[in-house]
Amino acid sequence: MKIGTIGTGVIVDRMIQAVNMTDHMSIEAVYSRSEQKACEYAKKHDVKKYYWNLDEMLNDPEIDTIYVASPNSLHYSQSKKAILAKKNVINEKPFTPTLKECIELFELAKENGVFIFEAITTIHLPNYALVKEHLKDCGELKFVQCNFSQYSSRYGKYKNHEQTNAFDPAFNGGALMDINVYCIHFVTGIFGKPESVSYIANRGYNGIDTSGILIMRYPGFIATCVGAKDSSSENHVYIQGDQGTIRVFGSSCGVCSHVEFIPPKKDMIGKKDVSNTLNIGIEQIMHMTYECAEFERITRLNDIETYEKLCDQTRLVVSILEQCSKGE
Repeated sequence: MKIGTIGTGVIVDRMIQAVNMTDHMSIEAVYSRSEQKACEYAKKHDVKKYYWNLDEMLNDPEIDTIYVASPNSLHYSQSKKAILAKKNVINEKPFTPTLKECIELFELAKENGVFIFEAITTIHLPNYALVKEHLKDCGELKFVQCNFSQYSSRYGKYKNHEQTNAFDPAFNGGALMDINVYCIHFVTGIFGKPESVSYIANRGYNGIDTSGILIMRYPGFIATCVGAKDSSSENHVYIQGDQGTIRVFGSSCGVCSHVEFIPPKKDMIGKKDVSNTLNIGIEQIMHMTYECAEFERITRLNDIETYEKLCDQTRLVVSILEQCSKGE
């Protein structure tokens, strides 16, 4: 895969790092609306070509894949433009704000003989697969708790009514789209479609959700997904059953750096807590390399079966995001 990138944020820095660590992938060009910024970004990452005209990059025959990491509100339009130029697309989360747009992109990709992937790390991680493998050890499930709370560097400006993309409804900002999407992928990637969903949010002066709790009900258990851009905590996942608990922590939902199994504890009041926690995870490499390797493999082998499963997963998450963002 020969990639052209859109965007110059930290997530693009990390994607370039991951691509450089992945076989059969390379960064061919970078794009920014500013010529100076595009040039500086190309020099920063030792990339030979840079563009400040998107159409010119899309017409570059040496590029077969476009990585879209622009503001959330541009994901749909720029992905669509890349697909119509017959380029594969790796589209950052949130994939699209509506299911209609999501379905359209998948159908357009099929019509144009290309792939479009959602750049969500969680479901491709080895430790995430180990969570699935050890799920049976928990017994009958009761609760799933996900918390991804990360104090935004732009929240200070927002409190002073200086609005940025991250807290602008017009740019599809907010905690649900930016942060909680990781939690939703974590839960639905294991348990599938919930019976019902509801979203309770802390909203700022312009109506944006600065933090919120998503509740998903499954047969026999409840999953809660906390996402915050206005406060922080230790990020974690707990999958609680009557025979034990799986705990994931260390940027939990998107990285899954450490996974443990905790046997059930009874009343510990007045007793010494002796840990019998078991490490069931592995030491992973840079987390974004796993999604890169999978996208490359699917494209190279034309693995339609696996690709369709990823499309189904993205459609499910987008449908939940849209329902919750409308307050349904």
